[in-house]
Amino acid sequence: MKQSLRYLIFVPLSVLAFYALFVLPDIDLGWPGGLAVLAAAWLIWYQLWLTLRASAQAAQRGELAKAAASPGEQGAWIGLLFTAAILVYFALRSPLMVAADGGLAPEATSIGRHIGMLVVGWLVVMQVLRNHWRDRVEADERDRTIEARANGWARGSISVFVVGLAVTFAFTPVERLHWAQPMMVSNLLMMGLVASCALEYAVTAVAYWRDRH
Repeated sequence: MKQSLRYLIFVPLSVLAFYALFVLPDIDLGWPGGLAVLAAAWLIWYQLWLTLRASAQAAQRGELAKAAASPGEQGAWIGLLFTAAILVYFALRSPLMVAADGGLAPEATSIGRHIGMLVVGWLVVMQVLRNHWRDRVEADERDRTIEARANGWARGSISVFVVGLAVTFAFTPVERLHWAQPMMVSNLLMMGLVASCALEYAVTAVAYWRDRH
Protein backbone atom coordinates (compact mmCIF):
# COMPACT_ATOMS: atom_id res chain seq x y z
CA MET A 1 0.00 0.00 0.00
CA LYS A 2 1.33 3.47 -0.90
CA GLN A 3 2.42 5.73 1.94
CA SER A 4 0.00 8.47 0.90
CA LEU A 5 -2.91 6.01 1.01
CA ARG A 6 -1.85 4.74 4.42
CA TYR A 7 -1.81 8.30 5.74
CA LEU A 8 -5.22 8.93 4.16
CA ILE A 9 -6.60 5.90 6.01
CA PHE A 10 -4.85 5.92 9.37
CA VAL A 11 -4.79 9.64 10.18
CA PRO A 12 -8.63 9.98 10.20
CA LEU A 13 -8.95 6.60 11.95
CA SER A 14 -6.48 7.75 14.62
CA VAL A 15 -8.54 10.87 15.28
CA LEU A 16 -11.71 8.77 15.40
CA ALA A 17 -10.08 6.30 17.79
CA PHE A 18 -9.05 9.14 20.09
CA TYR A 19 -12.58 10.55 20.00
CA ALA A 20 -14.20 7.18 20.70
CA LEU A 21 -11.81 6.29 23.50
CA PHE A 22 -11.44 9.58 25.33
CA VAL A 23 -14.11 12.10 24.32
CA LEU A 24 -17.37 10.16 24.05
CA PRO A 25 -19.32 9.77 27.29
CA ASP A 26 -18.43 6.65 29.22
CA ILE A 27 -20.51 3.70 28.03
CA ASP A 28 -20.40 0.45 29.93
CA LEU A 29 -19.43 -2.18 27.36
CA GLY A 30 -18.22 -4.64 29.94
CA TRP A 31 -14.57 -5.56 30.21
CA PRO A 32 -14.55 -7.50 26.87
CA GLY A 33 -16.01 -4.54 24.97
CA GLY A 34 -13.76 -2.02 26.69
CA LEU A 35 -10.71 -4.17 25.99
CA ALA A 36 -11.71 -4.56 22.32
CA VAL A 37 -12.12 -0.78 21.87
CA LEU A 38 -8.79 -0.13 23.56
CA ALA A 39 -7.02 -2.78 21.47
CA ALA A 40 -8.51 -1.43 18.22
CA ALA A 41 -7.43 2.12 19.07
CA TRP A 42 -3.88 1.11 19.88
CA LEU A 43 -3.70 -1.03 16.72
CA ILE A 44 -4.69 1.97 14.59
CA TRP A 45 -2.15 4.21 16.34
CA TYR A 46 0.52 1.53 15.93
CA GLN A 47 -0.17 1.30 12.20
CA LEU A 48 0.15 5.09 11.92
CA TRP A 49 3.43 4.91 13.83
CA LEU A 50 4.71 2.23 11.42
CA THR A 51 3.77 4.48 8.51
CA LEU A 52 5.66 7.42 9.99
CA ARG A 53 8.70 5.24 10.68
CA ALA A 54 8.64 3.87 7.14
CA SER A 55 8.62 7.42 5.77
CA ALA A 56 11.62 8.32 7.93
CA GLN A 57 13.51 5.21 6.83
CA ALA A 58 12.75 5.96 3.19
CA ALA A 59 14.11 9.47 3.66
CA GLN A 60 17.29 8.07 5.19
CA ARG A 61 17.77 5.83 2.16
CA GLY A 62 17.44 8.83 -0.13
CA GLU A 63 14.12 7.74 -1.57
CA LEU A 64 12.59 11.10 -0.67
CA ALA A 65 13.85 14.42 -1.93
CA LYS A 66 14.04 16.00 1.51
CA ALA A 67 16.32 15.06 4.36
CA ALA A 68 15.04 12.81 7.10
CA ALA A 69 13.81 14.32 10.35
CA SER A 70 16.34 14.18 13.18
CA PRO A 71 15.60 12.41 16.49
CA GLY A 72 15.00 15.80 18.10
CA GLU A 73 12.43 16.75 15.48
CA GLN A 74 10.67 13.39 15.65
CA GLY A 75 10.50 13.59 19.44
CA ALA A 76 9.16 17.15 19.23
CA TRP A 77 6.36 16.24 16.80
CA ILE A 78 5.40 13.24 18.93
CA GLY A 79 5.44 15.37 22.09
CA LEU A 80 3.31 18.00 20.38
CA LEU A 81 0.80 15.37 19.26
CA PHE A 82 0.39 13.87 22.74
CA THR A 83 0.34 17.18 24.63
CA ALA A 84 -2.23 18.57 22.19
CA ALA A 85 -4.35 15.43 22.66
CA ILE A 86 -4.12 15.75 26.46
CA LEU A 87 -4.94 19.46 26.29
CA VAL A 88 -7.99 18.91 24.06
CA TYR A 89 -9.26 16.08 26.22
CA PHE A 90 -8.69 18.09 29.39
CA ALA A 91 -10.55 21.10 27.94
CA LEU A 92 -13.52 18.94 26.91
CA ARG A 93 -13.84 16.88 30.09
CA SER A 94 -12.46 19.07 32.89
CA PRO A 95 -15.89 20.62 33.71
CA LEU A 96 -17.08 17.11 34.60
CA MET A 97 -14.33 16.84 37.22
CA VAL A 98 -15.86 19.67 39.30
CA ALA A 99 -18.63 18.75 41.75
CA ALA A 100 -21.47 21.08 42.69
CA ASP A 101 -19.61 22.17 45.83
CA GLY A 102 -16.45 22.94 43.85
CA GLY A 103 -14.66 19.79 44.97
CA LEU A 104 -13.68 16.60 43.18
CA ALA A 105 -16.49 14.95 41.20
CA PRO A 106 -16.79 11.14 40.92
CA GLU A 107 -16.09 11.36 37.17
CA ALA A 108 -12.62 12.72 37.90
CA THR A 109 -11.27 9.22 38.52
CA SER A 110 -12.23 8.01 35.05
CA ILE A 111 -10.94 11.18 33.40
CA GLY A 112 -7.65 10.94 35.28
CA ARG A 113 -7.29 7.33 34.19
CA HIS A 114 -7.73 8.29 30.54
CA ILE A 115 -5.14 11.05 30.84
CA GLY A 116 -2.81 8.54 32.47
CA MET A 117 -3.29 6.21 29.50
CA LEU A 118 -2.26 8.99 27.14
CA VAL A 119 0.84 9.72 29.21
CA VAL A 120 1.79 6.03 29.31
CA GLY A 121 1.34 5.77 25.54
CA TRP A 122 3.54 8.85 25.10
CA LEU A 123 6.28 7.32 27.27
CA VAL A 124 6.14 4.04 25.34
CA VAL A 125 6.44 5.77 21.96
CA MET A 126 9.34 7.92 23.17
CA GLN A 127 11.13 4.87 24.53
CA VAL A 128 10.77 3.13 21.17
CA LEU A 129 12.17 6.23 19.47
CA ARG A 130 15.12 6.39 21.86
CA ASN A 131 15.90 2.73 21.28
CA HIS A 132 15.74 3.28 17.52
CA TRP A 133 18.26 6.14 17.59
CA ARG A 134 20.49 4.78 20.36
CA ASP A 135 24.21 5.09 19.56
CA ARG A 136 23.40 6.57 16.12
CA VAL A 137 23.07 10.30 16.70
CA GLU A 138 24.38 12.62 19.43
CA ALA A 139 23.03 16.04 20.32
CA ASP A 140 25.09 18.91 18.90
CA GLU A 141 25.17 22.70 19.28
CA ARG A 142 22.15 23.13 17.00
CA ASP A 143 20.07 20.83 19.19
CA ARG A 144 21.06 22.72 22.33
CA THR A 145 20.29 26.07 20.70
CA ILE A 146 16.83 24.94 19.61
CA GLU A 147 16.15 23.43 23.03
CA ALA A 148 17.15 26.65 24.80
CA ARG A 149 14.93 28.73 22.49
CA ALA A 150 11.94 26.43 23.02
CA ASN A 151 12.48 26.43 26.79
CA GLY A 152 12.45 30.22 26.72
CA TRP A 153 9.10 30.27 24.93
CA ALA A 154 7.67 27.75 27.40
CA ARG A 155 8.89 29.70 30.45
CA GLY A 156 7.54 32.93 29.00
CA SER A 157 4.13 31.46 28.28
CA ILE A 158 3.68 29.89 31.71
CA SER A 159 4.85 33.14 33.35
CA VAL A 160 2.29 35.17 31.38
CA PHE A 161 -0.42 32.65 32.26
CA VAL A 162 0.34 32.71 36.00
CA VAL A 163 0.58 36.52 36.10
CA GLY A 164 -2.69 36.81 34.17
CA LEU A 165 -4.40 34.44 36.60
CA ALA A 166 -3.02 36.35 39.61
CA VAL A 167 -4.14 39.70 38.19
CA THR A 168 -7.59 38.27 37.46
CA PHE A 169 -8.00 37.08 41.05
CA ALA A 170 -6.59 40.30 42.51
CA PHE A 171 -8.71 42.82 40.58
CA THR A 172 -11.96 40.93 39.98
CA PRO A 173 -14.75 41.57 42.50
CA VAL A 174 -15.34 38.64 44.81
CA GLU A 175 -18.94 38.22 43.67
CA ARG A 176 -17.66 37.55 40.13
CA LEU A 177 -15.28 34.82 41.23
CA HIS A 178 -17.95 32.25 41.99
CA TRP A 179 -16.49 30.08 39.21
CA ALA A 180 -13.05 29.96 40.88
CA GLN A 181 -13.72 26.84 42.91
CA PRO A 182 -10.68 24.82 44.09
CA MET A 183 -11.06 22.07 41.49
CA MET A 184 -11.63 24.58 38.68
CA VAL A 185 -8.48 26.50 39.62
CA SER A 186 -6.58 23.22 39.78
CA ASN A 187 -7.77 22.34 36.27
CA LEU A 188 -6.77 25.78 34.96
CA LEU A 189 -3.26 25.41 36.38
CA MET A 190 -2.85 21.94 34.89
CA MET A 191 -4.12 23.10 31.49
CA GLY A 192 -1.71 26.03 31.58
CA LEU A 193 1.19 23.68 32.31
CA VAL A 194 0.23 21.29 29.51
CA ALA A 195 -0.26 24.21 27.10
CA SER A 196 3.24 25.52 27.88
CA CYS A 197 4.66 22.05 27.17
CA ALA A 198 2.75 21.91 23.87
CA LEU A 199 4.16 25.33 22.92
CA GLU A 200 7.69 24.16 23.73
CA TYR A 201 7.29 21.11 21.50
CA ALA A 202 5.73 23.21 18.73
CA VAL A 203 8.60 25.72 18.76
CA THR A 204 11.12 22.86 18.75
CA ALA A 205 9.43 21.00 15.89
CA VAL A 206 9.03 24.10 13.73
CA ALA A 207 12.66 25.12 14.33
CA TYR A 208 13.92 21.71 13.22
CA TRP A 209 11.56 21.69 10.22
CA ARG A 210 12.67 25.14 9.07
CA ASP A 211 16.30 24.14 9.48
CA ARG A 212 15.77 21.07 7.28
CA HIS A 213 14.08 23.12 4.55
